[in-house]
Amino acid sequence: MVLLTAALTVRGLWHGTDGDGWKETIRSDARGYYGYLQAFFIRDDLGREAFNSTYVKYTPTGTLNKYYCGTSVMMAPWFGIGHALAVQDPDGPQDGTSEHEQKAIAVGGWVYLLLGLLALRALLIGLGVRDGIVALIIIGLTLGTPLIQYAAMQPGWSHVYSFCVISAFLLAVQRIHAGASRWWIVACGAFLGLAILIRPVNAMVLLAVPLVSGRTLGAFFTRLFQQRSALVLGIIACASIIGIQSVLWHMQTGNWVEYGYKGEGFHWTRPEIVKVLIGFRRGLFLWTPLMLLPALCAILLWRTDRWRSTWSLVYWLVSTYIISSWWIWYYGGGFASRVYIDHYPILVIPMALVLERWRPRWLHIARVFVLACILLNLAQLWQFHNGFLHPESMDREKYTYSFLRFDEAHRNKLGGNYQEAPFNPNGMEVILEETCGMDQNCTFWSRGFRVPWEGAYSPATVCLFDQYHEFGLLFEATTDTIPAGRVLYLEVGLQRFDARPEASLHALGVTEVRDAQDTVRFYEPFRLNPVPSRPGVWQQLEYRIPVPALNKGDRLRFYFWNKDLRSRFLMDDVFMRVSAVKPY
Repeated sequence: MVLLTAALTVRGLWHGTDGDGWKETIRSDARGYYGYLQAFFIRDDLGREAFNSTYVKYTPTGTLNKYYCGTSVMMAPWFGIGHALAVQDPDGPQDGTSEHEQKAIAVGGWVYLLLGLLALRALLIGLGVRDGIVALIIIGLTLGTPLIQYAAMQPGWSHVYSFCVISAFLLAVQRIHAGASRWWIVACGAFLGLAILIRPVNAMVLLAVPLVSGRTLGAFFTRLFQQRSALVLGIIACASIIGIQSVLWHMQTGNWVEYGYKGEGFHWTRPEIVKVLIGFRRGLFLWTPLMLLPALCAILLWRTDRWRSTWSLVYWLVSTYIISSWWIWYYGGGFASRVYIDHYPILVIPMALVLERWRPRWLHIARVFVLACILLNLAQLWQFHNGFLHPESMDREKYTYSFLRFDEAHRNKLGGNYQEAPFNPNGMEVILEETCGMDQNCTFWSRGFRVPWEGAYSPATVCLFDQYHEFGLLFEATTDTIPAGRVLYLEVGLQRFDARPEASLHALGVTEVRDAQDTVRFYEPFRLNPVPSRPGVWQQLEYRIPVPALNKGDRLRFYFWNKDLRSRFLMDDVFMRVSAVKPY
């Protein structure tokens, strides 16, 4: 499995489409984790970094990296190897962005995947599961879930690291329970601390201790307290590793405790459980149907082991509640439901125990199901990397349009922009809204190029985009109308008419914020059409766009762009609602 993952990295990530795909190793969230290493080991500017909207925050006493540093700690040895090679290359960059460092991070991802799978294998065998079942689970997890995406194609994200460390933590728990060396207690504490350092919510792995120990949980704690010196060392190891974050916070701002996720958080009273599990955007069971088997087995285990079944279901409930309570419950762009990867080692334990007892006929059905899930996952992974799936705003219409489509007619056809509202624990309030037909002047919408047309949506005038008209229908509002300092949420609607197929395929919607000096502070373009249009009919399109808080004197703009003058289409009845997050 690791060799297959490495082959995918070399062909898909390192080479890519132009031979320079390795440059995409450190992007998005990975830039924040990797930023610790660059700031600490190369630039020596931790706490004085230049502002970066992705991960660097300003504070009164220094800049703050918003991310927790556990992933950076696990990257560090591989970064060191890569940088040692980079400094020997006088023609390459020396700022940590060379080919050597980024490829070394990917090699580290292979190693952590290998260690995680080996630890999971040892854990399951220690629980009495035979090797054939273990092999089925290892193959299924690697090829039938997004684990392969985040080990092979996105090794800079935190998930393969959490998978590895949590697998090792569970193995340590099993070894302690089995009466192994006292050093397993120290290792258990270290693995727990590292899991929490990667993502603090990983502390929920403590709920998996009864699942691993079974009904003899008391014996586990007895062995812990019989080895008090080892227990103390384990606690020290755990606290020391977690303390690395406090030290880095202090180096940045002078404070021992910080919260880098200002403006983000949990909506504990508004969990999106249904969307997280079966939604078209990132639904776990829709995009990773293999996980239906562990969920089913958590229930079936009740017949033979009610203790483990109960704790497994508790873990499912708690992890799903926490995951679905995060304000952006689909966790931004990406492939499938990536946040469950961290929990795979725990969720597959009941699956292993149940399959171990199944008769050959049922086991054969399980193998066929796992194979089908692998084929579907690999097919959709290929679609994701070749322009057949939208990286963020998937919905029912897009999913239906693209499902198992591999032909050129369906490539690079999805667009739209439908993002979750910004973090708003106290809700939002509408600041302004306006519907603008093409037959009258409007307050916030400019006129565009309007022409009379008997087929207008309402009543007789439309806005025309053709080879002579690149822009039109500009929405603009300033801080005279929109309050500064509050994060915004735009809801845009319109009616669009194409006379021929894909006539508006290349048209874009653009959101931007300009300051008083006319400098662009925020810019986000997207394809106008969620899916290819139906010619000859008016279609209603809608968008949802979060926008950062405005500063005094800023202008908020939204407009339609007939990029390269390649599209010809009509538009009517545009609508804009601007909401602002209530203070909290």
